Amino acid sequence: MQAPFTRTEDVRFLYFAIKRVWMAAGANEEHAHYVADAITFAHIQGKLNQGLGVYEAIDIALQMGLLDISAKPEVINEGPAWATVDGNRSTGYWCLNIMAEVAIQKARDSGIAIVFGGNHNDAGSFARYVYKAHEQDMMGIASNNTVPLAAPFGGMENRLSCPPFDAIAPSGSKPPLWTSVAMAEFYDADVSEAALQNKPLKGKWLIDPESGGLSDDVTPYAEPIEGYGRVWGCSAAGQIEAPRTYAMNLWIEAMTAIINPLGIPSTELPSVEALIDSDNPNKTPTVGGSYFLCIDPSKFGSIESVKARSDAFVSAIQACPPRPGHSIRLPGEAGHEALQGGNQEVAVLSHHWAPFFENIAGRYGLDEARLRAEYLNSDLP
Repeated sequence: MQAPFTRTEDVRFLYFAIKRVWMAAGANEEHAHYVADAITFAHIQGKLNQGLGVYEAIDIALQMGLLDISAKPEVINEGPAWATVDGNRSTGYWCLNIMAEVAIQKARDSGIAIVFGGNHNDAGSFARYVYKAHEQDMMGIASNNTVPLAAPFGGMENRLSCPPFDAIAPSGSKPPLWTSVAMAEFYDADVSEAALQNKPLKGKWLIDPESGGLSDDVTPYAEPIEGYGRVWGCSAAGQIEAPRTYAMNLWIEAMTAIINPLGIPSTELPSVEALIDSDNPNKTPTVGGSYFLCIDPSKFGSIESVKARSDAFVSAIQACPPRPGHSIRLPGEAGHEALQGGNQEVAVLSHHWAPFFENIAGRYGLDEARLRAEYLNSDLP
């Protein structure tokens, strides 16, 4: 049964529509492919807030003059096991693909390689990029920082990002060890989803700007942005609930923005509200920095042994007796199964649909009907 607030769509049409609209905005085909590929990858995994609605982040950046859609990211410095990629104010979708490809090739030569990125905008789901390493029997670890979306532990104002942390190891026939988490309790999509679906957040994570009290009700704080369904502002700061999460958040800041030669800390990035202010003179891209770390285990021993150990470990985890009323699944297992299954029907959040096909596509004389007609007349499968 279809879940409330979602609709079922053919992922192949989504790919076509996203690519077509980004090209209509001025992107070349390669750039548009990377955007459409990462967004539809997230849909197949079931990560709906990293799906169609996340396109809004790069659309806003383009409209506000933060993103140069014609620029191509480039390697500006490198050594045998490292490189630095300047995004040239393009999207993170293009920049992270280049970073992943460079890191994979260097790891193939040296065993371990790290690539830093900066001066780029949103990259969507980082699961797509680390999966490229997994497809080469390698381990991928990647992240970037974001605009301020969380307060320091015990603080009242947003100074920290809500960064993704994605890592995946090689595997055999069993699901891989795959981590894909955010290092803060919530980000803008959680605010919009709670507001539009009239539900609380999953915890009392909103910090009232006057009293410092905590709440799970977004109603007094949620700030919709006209024409968009996923990217919203929020007048309350975000609480980081656990010291462990706080420590990992700071560690990611160190990796993405402190040791990164192109990095800009989240404390120096504009807020969501400032990003949509056309009078804001700060045209800094929405990401301060990123990294992609790749490890090729075959340089240190047998890759078949690595896969065998992974499968044996996963089998032992899956064989653990579950508590009453519970089941045991690995992080990322359901998404991995979906990727292997080849299912073309995916869920899309309904409040992400209209902003894309009416507001964003409409800007270029496109709409859902025209895009469907073009898709049916295309040579895509």
